[in-house]
Amino acid sequence: MDAAGAAGGIDAAETAIFPDWSRLPLDPLLVVMAALEAPDLVRSGAACSSWHAAYATVRRLRIPTVESPPCLFYPAAGDPDPDAATVYNPTTGASFRVRLPDPPLRRRSIHGSGHGWLVAADEASNLHLVNPLTGAQHALPPITGIHNTEPAAPRQPGEPEAVLSCSPCCAGGDCVVLLLHKPNGQLSFARLGDEVWTWIGGDEYYDDEEWLDSGYRDAVYNEKDGLFYVLGFGADIITLDLKGASPVVKRVMKDVTKYSNPTKYLVIAPWGDLLQVWRMTASRSSATPVRQATEGMEDFDVKRPYHELYTKEVQLYKVDIGNQELVRIAGLGEYALFLGLNSTMILSTKDLPMLRADCAYLAHDNYEDILIHTHNGKEIRVWNFRSGTLEDADNVHSWRNWPVPIWITPSLC
Repeated sequence: MDAAGAAGGIDAAETAIFPDWSRLPLDPLLVVMAALEAPDLVRSGAACSSWHAAYATVRRLRIPTVESPPCLFYPAAGDPDPDAATVYNPTTGASFRVRLPDPPLRRRSIHGSGHGWLVAADEASNLHLVNPLTGAQHALPPITGIHNTEPAAPRQPGEPEAVLSCSPCCAGGDCVVLLLHKPNGQLSFARLGDEVWTWIGGDEYYDDEEWLDSGYRDAVYNEKDGLFYVLGFGADIITLDLKGASPVVKRVMKDVTKYSNPTKYLVIAPWGDLLQVWRMTASRSSATPVRQATEGMEDFDVKRPYHELYTKEVQLYKVDIGNQELVRIAGLGEYALFLGLNSTMILSTKDLPMLRADCAYLAHDNYEDILIHTHNGKEIRVWNFRSGTLEDADNVHSWRNWPVPIWITPSLC
């Protein structure tokens, strides 16, 4: 070995063992990258300059990549960067860090996620679509353009839930954002590029006796018929056709319960059924009190430092519109459910064997609790339908309680 080798250089034999991956030709590198899930693709693009160029080519040409499983998006405890968050993949146990564009993440509130994008509100309560992987951001119409709505106080957690029809990258600019205003049974929507929100209302579907428990709890967009299905507090359902010049509203499911307490969700299962999910929660005293506010939220008092909300039970129902009834089902078999502020998702565990079958992956989403107990503990657990028990999630690092952790499906679009 020469002096260079003796000093720590790499000789020809070592080069054969440790090839220079940065010199891979572009074409095979693109094939490899197209087989990666979005989080892995982003990380590979940071390996070196040639890999970053290949990653940029995948994005520029919109080369189809493997669909990513749901990941948990949350601000990590101890991270001093107000723009940074952690993305945790439960199918691999891996986590990686992302940075969002201004305004700072800790001065935003989260109101939904879908197709890889977050719906986040700034200090003036104006909503933005944000892709946490790419940093892309689209402003939605000002909140002052919503019927009978005024901006909230700075850093005030708001109530509207947002549901997307598709990714903002979809062809033709067809992305529609539907807002569910709680608890007054009102709806608004806007297409990407609109200057104002279009108010639909909703109060007219409830009589005076129903008013206290009125409003809408969740919505899902059905790609097959192009309709939004919107779930009421009483388990009733309306459809919204927003394709024409004026919204068309139709009630397809009557109230089937006056029991409005469970948090209710609506999801279209992979096998085609429309399902309702009911999540029962209760409060208890935490062993660890909340000691300080999150940065950027110092003006909120910790009212009950030991308060903690947890899930007692999760129930599943098949929606039978023909017979106007809900049919209780025991579990999901080989599927897993993801609940939270996100659009509800069901995935096959055959395709993702690291996921727990017949379980619901839970993230905190009780708006009233978020509003009143902003800094208190936020639930990230797993509900096992088979055993009827609440289990711990694996490998999730400590998280901040604000903004609220949420499930996302990472996407480069």
